[in-house]
Amino acid sequence: MSDCPFSQQLGAYHDGELDAQGRAAVERHLQQCSVCAAELAQLRALSGLFASAQQPRLSQISMHRLHRRVDVIMDEGIVRIARFTSAAAAAVLLVCSILLARMGRTTAAPPPWMELAAPADSASVDASTPAAVQYLADASGRPEDVP
Repeated sequence: MSDCPFSQQLGAYHDGELDAQGRAAVERHLQQCSVCAAELAQLRALSGLFASAQQPRLSQISMHRLHRRVDVIMDEGIVRIARFTSAAAAAVLLVCSILLARMGRTTAAPPPWMELAAPADSASVDASTPAAVQYLADASGRPEDVP
């Protein structure tokens, strides 16, 4: 291809895709530019060669085999993607499991409301109801500490 700005429009001109104004501009340019005229002649010759070429004729069986082979190739691609995705997910799961196992078990501190539930002096606590007794026993961890 040449460096001529009109060389980009030769394909559209050849295919009849330009409007009247663009077509007229390309035709004026072709009268002045021998490089573009030669490219257009080459494009027309190539187009004529394809038009005159004999198209292959396939039997129904051959067409069926061709379509089936295309389907198999497409399915193999999908299966390959699924296998890769499964392997990546398994690798992520394995790495996360190893990291969690290495972190070990840590004893969590009791929630902040547990410390607030059992006051420091148990003399001010009214534990006359069974619910209060059970709650205070759970909060302190020792039922015998409840008054």
